[in-house]
Amino acid sequence: MVQMDRSSGYFNEKRETMYQEERRDYLNGKLREFIPYAYKHSRAVREKLDAAKIKPEKIKTIEHLQQLPIITKYDLVEMQKAKLPFGGFETIPIDKLRRIYILPGLIYEPGEWEYKDTRWAEGLYACGFRSGDIAQNTFSYHMWPFAFMLDDSLKMLGCTTVPTGVGNTQMQVKIMHQLKVTGYVGTPSFLMSIAERAEAMGFDLRKDFSLRVGFVGAEMLPESLRGRLEGKFGMTIRQCYGTVDVGCLGYECIEKQGMHVPDDVIVEIVDPDTGKRVPNGATGEIVATNFNRTFPMIRYGTGDLSFISEEPCPCGRTSTRLMNILGRTDQVTKVRGTFIHPWQTDELMAKYPEVDKYQVVVTRSDYVDEMIFLVELADESVDKAPLKRRLEKDLQEALGVKGEVEFVARGVIFDKHKKIEDKRKWE
Repeated sequence: MVQMDRSSGYFNEKRETMYQEERRDYLNGKLREFIPYAYKHSRAVREKLDAAKIKPEKIKTIEHLQQLPIITKYDLVEMQKAKLPFGGFETIPIDKLRRIYILPGLIYEPGEWEYKDTRWAEGLYACGFRSGDIAQNTFSYHMWPFAFMLDDSLKMLGCTTVPTGVGNTQMQVKIMHQLKVTGYVGTPSFLMSIAERAEAMGFDLRKDFSLRVGFVGAEMLPESLRGRLEGKFGMTIRQCYGTVDVGCLGYECIEKQGMHVPDDVIVEIVDPDTGKRVPNGATGEIVATNFNRTFPMIRYGTGDLSFISEEPCPCGRTSTRLMNILGRTDQVTKVRGTFIHPWQTDELMAKYPEVDKYQVVVTRSDYVDEMIFLVELADESVDKAPLKRRLEKDLQEALGVKGEVEFVARGVIFDKHKKIEDKRKWE
């Protein structure tokens, strides 16, 4: 195998090494052009600004963004219900879209005709992906946009992509071995599943596989899991962070000292109660403004908690860094890479008069998330077996993740319980 330098260089050196003052000027210039554009072409953005009595031309700098309301996932869902399919956030007619993506809960998202966002490509390069790599993309190509975003981003780097999607572990092992795949893209837990299946099939992971880099996301990456995978394959694994609504918001470089905020997005850390920015180093909610001219998101509240550092990184990149994802501002929980919202589970359980109370409990075993729905019945005499099958089938269809239903005695679930109880332990 031809050796290549994976530990240095930049996707766009000029932008990634700008002085902070240059970067602020660059983003402020984009903002001054983008806000009036979004106001003119997106009905939802126009309604948000008009309701706040703010003229788009008044938003000239990042500091001015604090005048605008924060958009939440709940806002997107409710506005979409009122006006299908995109709630008015889209800026172009539906017949001009290349794709329409479908997220859990039957949430629609428009896909631009030509994907030009370079943020994921920037992160893939920092991770160590290079032209000539063969990348196995195991994120789902079914309905969701993330796999397609990474697919296009790998193309920007000159990589060859094997679009396997998730599942079918034995076939994934054979593909990875026979095609001499050098890069893995997917969740860390699925890479561990591939490793364990390959070992059970008699493979020596270091001798029989060619993996050199892994770009993982959509779930937490404990250092113990990173260390085990890097040791098994002799590879480098770095993680990314973002959402399907606003795209890439952070990525690790080879130095592994926090996640660099890419250069074509504005990330604020704000007080969840006031929406005002907190000082650097203080913990707050991650709020993002992208420059997507098809689906503009201005001050989108991710619900994730973190803090920012402006300290120099040894890799040479000068961007601010998200230092860790510390938790959530609400009860939303990510299970196997998919967000589970209380409103989703409430809507589903409301269809079952047999259910009196329920609680979602999330645990983790051998680096794999497990989700159990504890259910108290209104009438204990109901036939539980068919009800369990129906519930589990509907839960998977509605949430996009498998869950097990467990019936419990009356009184086990407290009256003022959390809808979603996350009992996973992270390092």
